[in-house]
Order: sequence, then C-alpha cells, then structure tokens
Amino acid sequence: MNKKHKWKASLMFAALLTASGTAVVPSPSVQAEEAPAAAVQADRAQSTGLPESQAAQIPELQWDFRAEFYDKGTGRAYYDASAYDGEQYYNRTVFRDSNGKWNALEEGISVTWDYNLGRPVLIGEGLGDYLNGLFSTVFDPAKETGTKGVFFTGSKNNRIGLHYIKNYEIGQDAQQNWYSTSFFSVFMRTGDGMIKEVDGAPLRPGFIPMPDGRVLVVQYSPTAKMKEILILNPATGMKKHLVYASLDYYDAEGGRLLVRYNQPNRPSAVITLSNGKARPAAEPDFKEFSNLAEQSYQAPMPDASTKPPADLQPQNLPVTPIQIRDQITARATIGGKVVYLSFAFIQNGRAMIPVRELMEQAGLEVIQQKVAGKVNSSSFTLKGPGGTETVTAGDSTMIGDRLYVRSDVLKRIGLPVQGMNWNP
Repeated sequence: MNKKHKWKASLMFAALLTASGTAVVPSPSVQAEEAPAAAVQADRAQSTGLPESQAAQIPELQWDFRAEFYDKGTGRAYYDASAYDGEQYYNRTVFRDSNGKWNALEEGISVTWDYNLGRPVLIGEGLGDYLNGLFSTVFDPAKETGTKGVFFTGSKNNRIGLHYIKNYEIGQDAQQNWYSTSFFSVFMRTGDGMIKEVDGAPLRPGFIPMPDGRVLVVQYSPTAKMKEILILNPATGMKKHLVYASLDYYDAEGGRLLVRYNQPNRPSAVITLSNGKARPAAEPDFKEFSNLAEQSYQAPMPDASTKPPADLQPQNLPVTPIQIRDQITARATIGGKVVYLSFAFIQNGRAMIPVRELMEQAGLEVIQQKVAGKVNSSSFTLKGPGGTETVTAGDSTMIGDRLYVRSDVLKRIGLPVQGMNWNP
C-alpha cells in the first residue's frame, strides 16, 4: 500500500520522531520482549508513602471512588479516586490488597480496563499515543510492571493478530482553505514476529479475536461500497468473506453472529459459523444477544465489600511504584551498532524503522524545518556519519507524530542496515 499522504500528517512533538527500512529475514534468535538497559525506562523511585510531617501539611479532601477492575491473580481491587478542592482537580488510583490494606499508585499514573485488549492498561504522560492509538501500556499487577508497546488482536497475549492506527491527512482545497481528514492503517503481526502494513481504509475497522486464533474483521469494502464481515488468519494472511452486513454481536462460545444487512429491506440475521447458514433473526434472538453483549462488555469488577471507606485519603497512602519497560519488536544492526526497535514494520516489501531509536542509539541527527505556507507541515533532514539528506514522501512515512524512513536513505548517509531480526 502506498500512502503518500501520510507524509502530510501533523506533528505534535518533535522529540518523538522515529525511522528506517530494509528487506528482512525473520529470525527466532531475538530473545523475548525484555528490553536491554539502553531501551528500558529508568525504574521509578521506591516510595513508602509520605512522612508524617509532610502528610500533615496536605489538607484532607473529599474523594469520590469509582471501581475500575478486580485482579483475580493478586486479589487486588482497583479504584479510581478523584477530588476537587475548589481550585484544583486531583486524581489517583488506589487498590485494596488481599490483606485488606490500601495502597496508591504513583501520582500521574492511573490504571483502567481496556475492553479491546481485555487487560488493564496504564494511563499517564508518555504511556500511550492518544492521537493515533499506536502505543498502549499493558499493566501486570502481579509483577507491578507496565509494558509499553503495540498490541494486536488475535491471540491471548496480544502479540499476534491485527492492529489499526489512526492517521491524518492535511490538505488544501481549491479555495486555499486547509482541511484535515483521517484514515486508518492496518498492521498484521504473524507468529514469527514480523509486522506488515496490510491495508488502509477511510473508516475505522473492527477486530474481534476468535477462539481458534483467527480474527473476525468488520470493515468498509471500497469495491462493494458497503460494510463487510470476513475472517482473517494472522498466521497465513488468508481472508474469507462472510457477508456484506454490519455486525451487531459475535457469540464466540456459540459460534454465531447477529448481523444487519446493508439493504434496508432485508431483516437482521443469525449466522452459524460452523456451517455458514443464515436465518432471519427473531425477537428472542435479539434479547439473547443483548444479554450476551451486556455480560461480555464488563470488566472483572470488585466486590462491593471492598469499596474504599469514605474518609480514605489517597495522598497519604503508601505508594506502589510501577516499573515501565518498552516492548521490543525487532533488533537491527545499523551502521555497525545494535539498535533495539519498539515498533518497525514492512511497507511495500521494505522495512520501515523508527527514527527516534536511531537518534537515541545510532547517533542519527534529525533537523526539522517548517514548510512555508503549509499548516502543520515539516520537512526532515537526516544527518549521519556519511552525509546529509532530506527525506521525501517516497522514502519515508509518518504515523501520527513519528517519522519512519527506508534503509536506502540510511545507507546514503552512512548508516547502512546490515541485518534485522524480528522478536517472535
């Protein structure tokens, strides 16, 4: 797919740049996703709460508590705490452990349940890209760690399957008025760890994991010009068309779909996946699927007995530090140095590697210059040990606020990509 218009995507933070690309051969030699010291964020300082002298200086607040989720493995019940003193809003995440003791997460870090991933995630500055949904930070309560990375729909550990990223195009109409439109890039990660850009669409697609490892895909078909439901196998990339319709609900246990046909005069239908047969949906079907949907879109919630006491003061609780690590999807040798990549992908047969990691680990310099007369548009000049070159839309791409460039550009500036292994 050749999305030239990605180049026009607006930038929010120049410090978050990333880049590169080359043909690759998958290798199982890369160890699991534990990042090396250079790629691991510094551990947050241990804290056991505030000293009595400091705690006494903080006035008590009237906190409201909202249940977030219950972690069965640790027996912890997590709650969102919020307060307002008339001038300032406060927010903390607190949890009750299996012994009935209350603790708080660090200020500025909150935890919530991600319904798409079916797992808790951390929210806070630097823990996710909210503009395009590229990165999330999955939380492991048992290890008190967060892993920042790109997670895919199609497997229990979210390492294999599909992932979409929202992007933006900025342009000018005939009257010289600036406009912005959005589109979605679709990426697939296979069992060997390789990530490929496989599709693009103006409307947001939907991905639902199936028990057998395949993914139910709901998307707009440009050729048929209507909603389409199909099944994709991430291991092979093979797609199977099911029906042109919208999906109301997928019963994974029963292997059934409740769909609405695109034609207004056709009734809703129940499709059985095992035999592909469809029948008109009746009133009992709507009630049954509605109940199933209500049950499935709920996080594992704490018992009412674990609700925080009304006088609990999160700002005075012992603080549990969270260690944040970067997920590593690939390891490349670039200019003779090993570079660990948080996200890289294949586009049109070439690997695109993020510039930020090259800046941090390979000595690449990036000069950003605003393009005169164009809103939120910039050009980028890369400086390496062998020369300087300004990248174009043909040899680079933007995802949100991050720049990726092809390997031939790096070679010309003295940073050749000499090998690349995917992290399975």
